[in-house]
Amino acid sequence: MKVLFLTMWYPNPQNPVSGTFVHEQAEFLRQEGVVVRVMQPLPMAPFPLTLFKASYRALAAVPDEEHYAGHPVYHPRYLTLPGHRLFERVGDWMYHGIRSRIESLYRDWPFDIIHAHATYPCGYAANRCRDELFPKVKVMHTIHRTCIIDAPSYNRACFEKVRIGLEGADFNAFVSGEGMRLGLEYTEDRIAERSQYITNGVNIEKFSLSDAELQEVQALKADHADTWNLVFVGYIKEVKGIMELLEATRNMVAQGQRKLRLFLVGDNQLGSYVEDYLAKNGLENVVVLVGAVPHQRVKIWMCFASAFILPSHSEGTPTVMFEALFVGAPSIFTQVGGVGDIVTDGVEALLIPPHSVPAIEKAIATLMDDPRLGQQLAARGHELIKSQFTWALNARKHMGVYQRLVARDTVQRNKEPA
Repeated sequence: MKVLFLTMWYPNPQNPVSGTFVHEQAEFLRQEGVVVRVMQPLPMAPFPLTLFKASYRALAAVPDEEHYAGHPVYHPRYLTLPGHRLFERVGDWMYHGIRSRIESLYRDWPFDIIHAHATYPCGYAANRCRDELFPKVKVMHTIHRTCIIDAPSYNRACFEKVRIGLEGADFNAFVSGEGMRLGLEYTEDRIAERSQYITNGVNIEKFSLSDAELQEVQALKADHADTWNLVFVGYIKEVKGIMELLEATRNMVAQGQRKLRLFLVGDNQLGSYVEDYLAKNGLENVVVLVGAVPHQRVKIWMCFASAFILPSHSEGTPTVMFEALFVGAPSIFTQVGGVGDIVTDGVEALLIPPHSVPAIEKAIATLMDDPRLGQQLAARGHELIKSQFTWALNARKHMGVYQRLVARDTVQRNKEPA
C-alpha cells in the first residue's frame, strides 16, 4: 500500500523538531508494510524577503526534494500571508501550489491514499486533489487542535472551510476526544460513521535510555543534587503557559522554596521576555533557559527531572505528555484538549486548570512535599503509556483504517457494471 502524507509539519534540516510526531507515525507505518512518502508544502519565500528576515532565508534554503530517515520528502511552495491573513483562502492556494507536483508524483508513484495532517488547509487541499485529479485515491485526515480549535475561530469563512474539509474526507482521525466532539458538532454528526478517535503515542525504543544516556542523566542529577528540578519541554511561548509558570516560580522562591529550579527546554519564541523577567525578579540562578534540543535528547531532560510540567492554555493531545509519562517523570498538566482523555488526576499525573498561577504553585508544592506520591504517579503513568499509547499501536489502528478504505473502493468497483 502506498500512502502520501500531506502535512505542514515534518522535520527538515532548518527545523529538525518540527512534526516529529508525524515522522514517528510514518516510521511505524513503514514497519506495518506501508510505503510512505511525504509532501510538506512550504510558504513561498521570494526575493527580496530573504534579505530582511532569517525565517524566510531558512525556508528558501529547504530543497524542493530531500530524504529524511529513508522517506522521500517533497516541498512545493504555496502562497500564505503572515498573521493568518486571508486564511480562508490558504486551502485553495495550497491546492494550486501543490497541484503540478502531486500530479507528476502520481504518474511515477500512484499512491492509494493521501493522509493529510490537519483538516485545514492540508486536508481541504487533499480533498480537491482527489475530486479534481485522482478520483480513485482515498483521503484521510488527522485532526489536530490547530485545525479544529484555532482555524475555525479566525472568521466564519475559515469555519466553513474546516467544515467542508471534514465532510469531504473519506475518513477523519481525531487525536483528542474534545476534537472529535467539536468535529461532530461542526458537521451536525454527518461524519460520525467515518470518524475515529486515534491518539498519538510514544516510541518506546527511542525513549528508553542507552547506557551512555543513563550516565548523562546521572551526571545531570549529580550536578543539580542540591535542587528540586522542574522541567518544561516545548516551544517557549505564551500559549504554553510560560508566563504563569514563571510567576508561580517567582512566588514560590519568594515564599522560601529555595531548592526549586526550573529548566525551560525548547525554542524561545518570546524574544527577550524571559531573560528580562528573570533579571527583573532576580531569578537568573533559579530558571535555566536550556534552549532547543534535538528530539532524541528530550528524554535526557525528562529523565533528569524531579518533575515535568506542561501548563498550556490549549492543546490537542501533546506528544510530550506521552513521552514524559513513559520515562517515569512525575508530571503536572493543565486539563486541556485531550489530556483528560489519557490521564486521571491523582492517578497518573496531577491535572490543573489553565491560566492559574495558584494551581501551578499548589501542584509543584504537592510533589515537592510528597516524593512517594511522585513515585506512584510515575509508575502508573509509565505503565499506562507502555500498555496503551505507543506509536506501534497507533500504526496498527491506522493500518486497519487504510485497509478498510482501500477494500471499500475495491468492493465499489466490483459492483459497477462492466
